[in-house]
Amino acid sequence: MRVPVLLLGVIVALAAILAAGCMGPSTPLQNMSGTTPTVTPSPVCRTATSAEEMVAFVEKAFEYAKTEGKDAALAEFSNRSGRFVDGDLYIFAYDLHATTLAHPFQPELVGTNRWNYTDVAGNHPLPDTIGAAQSGGGFSHFVYYDPSDNNTVKPKLGYAMLVAPDWILGSGIYNANEGDPFIRRGDDPRVRANLTAFVNESVAYARAHGRAAALREFNDPNGSFIRGDVYVFALDYNGTNLAHPFRPELVGTDRSRAQDSLGVNYTRVQSLLAQQGGGFLFYRYPNPAHNMTPESKMSYVAPVDDAWYVGAGVY
Repeated sequence: MRVPVLLLGVIVALAAILAAGCMGPSTPLQNMSGTTPTVTPSPVCRTATSAEEMVAFVEKAFEYAKTEGKDAALAEFSNRSGRFVDGDLYIFAYDLHATTLAHPFQPELVGTNRWNYTDVAGNHPLPDTIGAAQSGGGFSHFVYYDPSDNNTVKPKLGYAMLVAPDWILGSGIYNANEGDPFIRRGDDPRVRANLTAFVNESVAYARAHGRAAALREFNDPNGSFIRGDVYVFALDYNGTNLAHPFRPELVGTDRSRAQDSLGVNYTRVQSLLAQQGGGFLFYRYPNPAHNMTPESKMSYVAPVDDAWYVGAGVY
């Protein structure tokens, strides 16, 4: 009997899903106390998550936490059927002493301190993760048991952000491609330091010369705040664009609802980061060096005062 082509395609696809373990049973995951609670992976099956998608997921959680408040956010992050469990992605949250505040698949960890937790390679993931968040947001690297693959120990890449002075949130993916330019750029201390210094220079200029003079300089495509393909932009906390040397049509427009192709409300995230003192974010944005083609961009933003902020980014 001949199998119809369409049915054959369905059979092949189902076989691939089963082979990938997307519908496998729950498996135990050893925690810091040595017990083995059952961790049930999300039933959603998806292709491997990229580092860029993972960071976008964290940025959406950051915006949610800042908008909805700590209690509502932690409840949602701990809900394994909630909006912040998506395939192999979920959000965790800790205070700055590494006490667990939210975890959708290991609720028994909530309230426990994990500062001294050591992975099988001898790393201390929590101090590293908290430090990355405190640095303005960043990556951490460790190894961990993968509950969706028979507890196989695998390298894991985390990304975390500081939500408030007393807590952080983050997520992670297994088997990240450490050669990915997205990760290398975000991890490079020289890139981060240079970007921070450039933005701080623009903040100092704005405070020294006043808002009007600074915005004229920032909007000048031949001005002193364009260094190669890196330039300064400025917005107020309502999302109004104040300066953009390569997209003058945006100046004066409301960008508060601007969203990239991964669903990151990047203007909103920028504003929230600037209001708490500054930080890094990633989003896709038109690159003037490549005919305004949307590309991944890492930006750093910092406040000028309580009315507006500046930023700059690298593609």
